[in-house]
Amino acid sequence: MGDHVTFRLVLVGAGRMGRTHAKALASSSAVEIVCVVEPSDQAAALVDAPRATLDNFPEVDGALVCVPTRFHVEVVTQLSELGLPVLCEKPCGLTTDETRAIAALPTRLQVAYWRRFVPDLRRLRERIAAGELGEVAIVRCAQWDESPPSRAFRDPASSGGIVVDMGVHEFDQMRWLTGQEVGRVTGVAAVTALEHVEGDPESVELAVALSGGAVGSVSLARRYEPGETVRVEVLGADGAVSLDFVAPPTGDETIAAALRAQAEDFARAGGEGATVADALAALDVAERGRAAL
Repeated sequence: MGDHVTFRLVLVGAGRMGRTHAKALASSSAVEIVCVVEPSDQAAALVDAPRATLDNFPEVDGALVCVPTRFHVEVVTQLSELGLPVLCEKPCGLTTDETRAIAALPTRLQVAYWRRFVPDLRRLRERIAAGELGEVAIVRCAQWDESPPSRAFRDPASSGGIVVDMGVHEFDQMRWLTGQEVGRVTGVAAVTALEHVEGDPESVELAVALSGGAVGSVSLARRYEPGETVRVEVLGADGAVSLDFVAPPTGDETIAAALRAQAEDFARAGGEGATVADALAALDVAERGRAAL
């Protein structure tokens, strides 16, 4: 792709995450959303692009899929039949069986684990790989959202529940940072909640064993009044790092920059993003974590 060629995307799904992507890409000179496919008039109106349908949209170079997880297989399959490369929001299928079905499709597919494009995390990964921290002993990951999404979204039949919806980010991050696979998973869910949703506790703590001998922990929370905060801590034999890489008041800017870098990598087929195999591995751990609760 030349310096002055813009990669044209159709945005499929203009819910909260779709609009977040659209806002992030508005300042990109390399990637442009040229149309949006969204059944809701209200949601579609919030994206600054002409409305289209999956049966009728202008010529594009690829698709950005942000529909609810339960529709991933259906939508990605349709786009694959059109021969379009796809950047699909995580977890790329509601279950591992669905993700395997998507993996079998004959299309170039990248999964939107945007943390791989956060500069602080990329530097941490390089330090771990170079042995600067020594042998890794502990990896702690936390994702505390400011407030929960709608009850309809929190329904495990729609999103997989907190461990799938949120936890897959942490499991992908652990694998990517350390180069280790996630083995045994145990955990507990808090019974306290301001709003009880069956199958979706508001707070969860998980402990995992990593294949290289390290141990990991994952902390997930639907409500954190100070604002969305995402944290990672790595303890090695020769050093330690603690990063609040998403935190008020600049968290939204961090996420937007990573989403933009991710889409631009997808556009040039840079190969730095998550594959379907990565998504499958993270979802497998999340399913085991959910069962452990």
